[in-house]
Amino acid sequence: MIKFLFCLSLVFSMVLSFGLITGATYVYAANPGDGSGSNSGDGSGSNLVEFSIKNPFKSGVGDSMYVLIKNIMDEIILPIGGVLCVLAFIYAGFLYVTAQGDEKQITKANTALLYAAIGTAVLLGSWVLATAICKTIGLLGGPICTF
Repeated sequence: MIKFLFCLSLVFSMVLSFGLITGATYVYAANPGDGSGSNSGDGSGSNLVEFSIKNPFKSGVGDSMYVLIKNIMDEIILPIGGVLCVLAFIYAGFLYVTAQGDEKQITKANTALLYAAIGTAVLLGSWVLATAICKTIGLLGGPICTF
């Protein structure tokens, strides 16, 4: 159960990250024109349509991809991940209580507790790593992160 939740949250975060990174790019589409299918070919670039994703969590800092990803991490993924970690620890405790001395159940509870601890470490470690990278980039003269 814990292993499944851990794998599910890992896959969800990877898909979400890939979608956010690749989703807010320029999309080039053909101008519908008159429906004849011919293109003027004048090279003016009039057939290009610019597309961007508006930041739904606009927090006054800016309307950039960084702010969007930061707000999604801080306002959605970390709170939900924190709740899932607490539930995983509660589940492991429940397994210990219901084991009643059965070695097989205690081993299962130990495994659940280990996976809950690893999941919590991955969740918090990813936040610490992202913060450290962002602060390092700021010290090297890049854009300064606001946390």
